[in-house]
Amino acid sequence: MPESASIIFVDDDPHVLSGLRRRIVSKRPNWKLRFCTSGAEALVNLDQHSADVIVSDMRMPEMDGAELLRFVARKYPDTARILLSGYADEQAIQTGLAATHHFLMKPCSDQEVIHAIERGLILRNYLRDPQLINILYRMPAELVWPPVFYRLHAILQYKGPHSQNELQEFSFENPGFIMLVCEMARREKLILPTEGPDLVTLIDLFGLETIKALCVIWTLHGQQTRFDPDNIDQPIDRCLILGNMAAGIAKLEGMPSETIDLIRAAALLCHIGLNVMEHVIPDQVALSRKQADDDQCDIISTEIGEIGVSHPAVSACLAALWGFKHEIIENIAFHHRPEAAPTRDSLSLLIVYAAQHFARKFGNDRHIRAVKYDRASGFIAHCDAQQKWANWERHCAPLGDHQA
Repeated sequence: MPESASIIFVDDDPHVLSGLRRRIVSKRPNWKLRFCTSGAEALVNLDQHSADVIVSDMRMPEMDGAELLRFVARKYPDTARILLSGYADEQAIQTGLAATHHFLMKPCSDQEVIHAIERGLILRNYLRDPQLINILYRMPAELVWPPVFYRLHAILQYKGPHSQNELQEFSFENPGFIMLVCEMARREKLILPTEGPDLVTLIDLFGLETIKALCVIWTLHGQQTRFDPDNIDQPIDRCLILGNMAAGIAKLEGMPSETIDLIRAAALLCHIGLNVMEHVIPDQVALSRKQADDDQCDIISTEIGEIGVSHPAVSACLAALWGFKHEIIENIAFHHRPEAAPTRDSLSLLIVYAAQHFARKFGNDRHIRAVKYDRASGFIAHCDAQQKWANWERHCAPLGDHQA
């Protein structure tokens, strides 16, 4: 991520801008910060000098934040866009979600703003790729910001993970999602087969990132009112297998629950980009898969050759868009080719890669797919995990039996 970046903050309250200037500069002195008190001033400013990221308050006179970001999306599509809003603005900003890369619920800390900007910078790097831009622009609005996920995200960010009434209402309206989360908990032996804990308890068991990742999977693949654990759709089942394997390896390594949450969420979301590509450009995805099978080569090579962008890049871009943490984004982006990651010895990335490797090896299509992929021996050595690999494999072998 570049140390120097150009950021525009927009808020009609000059005192808010003054506070941001003082606090953000102290933490990111190399960022070039500009401050505007209206949407119109921000657009003039952008005409004069481009920006990497724009952060706008929602409630402003004459032009609100959602309207401003719609203008920016049309005229400056490679500028990452972040909207600051209160919970009461939920209905008002629905029409602006397609133009918003990320939103933060107020009040939020300086660190949350900084992390959102850093995700915006990651997004901007992705949005320089014309093929990826084409896929994002062809996504329907309900995939750019799935409404069910948006609502859960807003509840967790604004009300908190123990907001009983809000989460109870959400659970009542989305029983299939709760069944999916319970299925994941049963696979990890976190609950008994007959148990059905509420969403607050499940959040405590898994962590916020896992719950949000499962909600993304549910909104893109499900949204039925019921869920049958004995008849799970193959794309959902594969996500659960990856998440289960990755969490299991992390537990073998004695990692803290917060780290396990990040690793599990990354593994769950690895193939979200592929699912979106299958929706937006199905013929090209089918051709790339056929080419990989015919040529006995890995899918990343054929996706780049046939489409111009790989599914891990799309997955990571969407994870950044939806506000997942930085480690999750990196683990998703490089889960096929960890040796290309900027972090040369990330054990969490290696675990996500290992889950992908073992899911492929122990799946029912293993004879077609597994033979095409070499093991990332160099990265395994960088992480000093050569002696651990066999133990990880023994742990994951029986977990592949769920593969549909």
